[in-house]
Amino acid sequence: MAPGVYVAGSSLKLAESGRTAGALLRETLAFLRDEVGAAVYVAAYTDGEVSIPQYADSPTAPAVHEWVDFREAAHASAVGKALLVQLDPAERRDHLGRHRMEAFTPHTITSPEELFAELDTRDPGEPLVDLQEYTLGTVCAAVPIRTGRDPECVALSLPTPDPLKLAQAAHVLRNEAIAVLLALLVGSSNPPPPIASGIPCVVIPR
Repeated sequence: MAPGVYVAGSSLKLAESGRTAGALLRETLAFLRDEVGAAVYVAAYTDGEVSIPQYADSPTAPAVHEWVDFREAAHASAVGKALLVQLDPAERRDHLGRHRMEAFTPHTITSPEELFAELDTRDPGEPLVDLQEYTLGTVCAAVPIRTGRDPECVALSLPTPDPLKLAQAAHVLRNEAIAVLLALLVGSSNPPPPIASGIPCVVIPR
């Protein structure tokens, strides 16, 4: 497992066992959205594809506009990076063999070697970021988490390229990632249905 990933422990699995399955996750994401002042997302890597089963936005914290299917943009998003970092090199190359590394903006990384270097040289606990790589004017951060077999992450997106705001929001996201992990564990026996295709995805680093 990649370093810096929040994982489930036995004590967490026993906590909050009486809460309604999806309610705690929705409440946690809404709280986190308001804390970071940005739309927040939970993403997973299931059967070789990126999906976003839950997110929280608001009029003042809008979600990213998905102008390219997020399944095709893992290399250009914080969410995708936070999921790919949890895969081994062979699994990463398999993913990129099925999804071309296209340049969506002048900032998009299109070299597997450069992408892998970014994933593997980050400090433990440091969020993964998208600095206008998916769409111009938007930055994102994602934190890797895992409750079971599949990689997961929590992420945020900001409709501004301001690096200071992103750093501040990513710091809060990293500190609160454990709350999202707990909420996912509580609802894991009855997870919410996936959201429809077309909803934007944001990545958070671990």
